[in-house]
Amino acid sequence: MIFTILKVIGIILLVVLALILTALLCVLFVPVKYRAVGSFDNTDIRAKAHASWLFHLFALHIEYADETDGYIRLAFVKRKLFDDADSDYENDEKAAEASDDDVMDEAAKTETEDKVSENTGDEPKISADENQHIKQQTKLTHQKTYKKPHKKSHKKQFKDKSEKIKNCIYKLKREYSDERNKAAFSHLKKELFIILKRICPRRLKLTMVYSTGSPDTTGISLGSLACFPVGYKNKWQITPDFESENPYAKGSFDIKGHVIVISILAATLRILFDKNCRRLYNRISR
Repeated sequence: MIFTILKVIGIILLVVLALILTALLCVLFVPVKYRAVGSFDNTDIRAKAHASWLFHLFALHIEYADETDGYIRLAFVKRKLFDDADSDYENDEKAAEASDDDVMDEAAKTETEDKVSENTGDEPKISADENQHIKQQTKLTHQKTYKKPHKKSHKKQFKDKSEKIKNCIYKLKREYSDERNKAAFSHLKKELFIILKRICPRRLKLTMVYSTGSPDTTGISLGSLACFPVGYKNKWQITPDFESENPYAKGSFDIKGHVIVISILAATLRILFDKNCRRLYNRISR
């Protein structure tokens, strides 16, 4: 009896261990596929991007045209990415303003009632003009003493992030000039090129007709584009328009590739376990 129970427990543990190992191997070796297609005509840009993993069991889809739309799917659960956040924020602002008006009206009403109660007996009642004046005075007083809570503006957030990035770049430049960190930067450069090579698209098609508005600059730009190997390796079809007097660009693109997690993870671990890179990180983070 005891051996039977131990045998069942052992089988359950082996099954659980096999499932964990299978999931780990899937995460490491099953590629994440991505594709982006779209078209453009000057400022009119339309694009679709889709990323999937494990036979589309997990997927991310984004579309951009007049509006941005998209969803994320985890197994059989699908959830939209872009809800009407702006409209919700506007509704919250309107609700806050309405509540402020209600508070001020209530304060004005209370003050008016107090003044009316003081004017009981033979004294004349308060007039409509005086009531309006009291309401305006109460509103001004409330505006001076009450401050609505507000979120940090996007400009302020962007400025804070840009300052952090500038400080990080300054520290990197300072450390790069130190001879002791040459080995760390050389190792980082090598591993980052490996990561970029692994995540770069396998297919990058481009079809475009364009003009800069002048035949000479159109020819110069075509020659500059021909210098990049990515163009002729992927057989780009770029047609210059030397006759147009107005600058324009229209065409379509198709980007497709995949990423294997094990290759990115291996490069990241090589960076983390390198003693020169760790010393560089400790110096920058101080």
